[in-house]
Formats: sequence, C-alpha cells, structure tokens
Amino acid sequence: MISIQHLDFRYGKNEVIKGLDWQLESGKVHGLVGMNGAGKTTLFNLMAAWLKPAAGSILYAGKPVSRYTCAFMETAPQFYPMITGKEYLDLFRLKNPAFDIGAWNNIFGLPLSSVVDNYSTGMQKKLSLLGTIAMNREILILDEPFNGLDFETVRIVRQMITTLATKSKTVILSSHIPESLTRVCDSISLINNGKIAFKADREQFADFDRMVGEFSPDRNMEIPL
Repeated sequence: MISIQHLDFRYGKNEVIKGLDWQLESGKVHGLVGMNGAGKTTLFNLMAAWLKPAAGSILYAGKPVSRYTCAFMETAPQFYPMITGKEYLDLFRLKNPAFDIGAWNNIFGLPLSSVVDNYSTGMQKKLSLLGTIAMNREILILDEPFNGLDFETVRIVRQMITTLATKSKTVILSSHIPESLTRVCDSISLINNGKIAFKADREQFADFDRMVGEFSPDRNMEIPL
C-alpha cells in the first residue's frame, strides 16, 4: 500500500500541494488526471523523492519512499548528448544485470546503435520507458506515457503496463485525457487545487466523465461559433 497523508508542498509562496491524502493499493495500475497546473507532476516528483515535502508523509509498505523504491519517467525524457540507445540502457544494467536489452527491444525495434539525438519523439519515449523498466523498482511512475506515441504503440504500452502489474509492480500514470486511462487502470483519481478530489474504481469508470465535469470551471461555457 502507498499511503500519502497530509502532504504539503510549495514553490516559494505558491502552495501547489495542499494537505493531500491518497491511498493506492500495491500491485495495481492507478491513473491521475487533472487540469494544467493542478499539481500532477509535482506530486509525482514528491512520490519519487525528487522533491522534499514541506509537511506530510509518503509511505510504501509502512516505510518512507525513496529513489530506490520508485522509478520515475518524465513527460519529456532527457538524455546525455551523443549517447546511443544501447549505451543508455547499459547504464541501467549496471544496477540490474538481469535486464535483457535485446528481448525488451524486440517489442519496439529501436535502432539502439544510433545516437538518441536522432530519435523521433516517439522513439525517445519508448527508450525512456525501457530505461524505467530496467531500473526494476517496485513502483513505476509514468508522467503522460502515451504522449508522442502512435496508436499501435499505445496499445503495446497498455499491454506492458498491465503485465507489469501482474508481476507485483505498482504503476501510477497520468494523462490529461481520462479516456486514455480507463482501459488500463484499476483506479483513476482527480487532482484539483492541490488535493485529490476523488478516486474512482473500475466499476465507476462509466460515470467518470460526469465526476470530472463537476470540477471543470468551464463546463457551461458557450462556444462563440
């Protein structure tokens, strides 16, 4: 179980996370949605121990999370300049020699001998996902993992995420589009004004649009056409 209690975080005087509480079952896939600036990425950085909260706690199995607990894939992956895909994945194999680069790359068919600078946006996203998996952490946090991917790769990544959960990995992913999460997640939560506004389980997904709409300030806006 991941247990987040009374979490606070601010950038200067701007309070981004405000007394946030969130409970997530281990070995499941959990989605997070919210408007731009709602605090999704900040929350992920806190969960991955890249940021330190001003108050509150983030516990996994009763112990504080750390960078050795979570693997965090950012929305826009960054790489060392002039590094090849193979060299990038080899960095992770230093900690996890069992990671079979060839077997995993059979899924995506990336040109691992080529410099990553020449990869397309989608190819870089695939490489970053493989690196995240190669870390072999108990919690995988994926910030907008479907951005930049074609529809076939989205289908494959969904299958990968589901399989990881069956291997006792806890996967947490975000999206601006709730529909991209309903086919893969066991629960989806909405972050609004720095707090988790609600958490919906799979049996509630059919009513998810209405639940999200209640927190949309523009739901009654007239379109001037």
